[in-house]
Amino acid sequence: MSSLSTQALRATAVLSAVLWFKVCATNIGLGGAKNNAGTRPAEDSYQKNAADATEEDKTNLDRAQRIVNNDLENIPYTMVLAWGSVYCIGQLQMKYDLKVSSYSADGHALAHIVFYTIFVISRVAHSIVYIKGLSTPRSIVWLFGALCSFGIAINGAIASFK
Repeated sequence: MSSLSTQALRATAVLSAVLWFKVCATNIGLGGAKNNAGTRPAEDSYQKNAADATEEDKTNLDRAQRIVNNDLENIPYTMVLAWGSVYCIGQLQMKYDLKVSSYSADGHALAHIVFYTIFVISRVAHSIVYIKGLSTPRSIVWLFGALCSFGIAINGAIASFK
């Protein structure tokens, strides 16, 4: 494997771990919001009573649930695309190394690293601006992430046909 193909594989592993930690953090945040709003299961007697929850607690719960839902709508699919893409890039590089193909995977590997890095940054930024209630920045970072998802998919597909 070329240096860039190896770096793409490593970047995919590290960035996927970052995304997983981010998902865990938002899920923990959702648990805390449910606790504060009194909506956890009845056996969780340590929670606040729903009747004692403030409007702010209820708003924070709604926001935390929306963040988790949005993550579920975007992160798993893009992670699958990223791993499929890096596999296709690795296969292309292997064909090049074996002199079966005249196409190097370096350009695809670099594009993959850039797209996936921007996707991960966008997802982290999306959660931050969502927590802060910033609508326009939230839409912008979501759009950057979505465009990167398409970039990852298209880049991997093109690499698979070379």
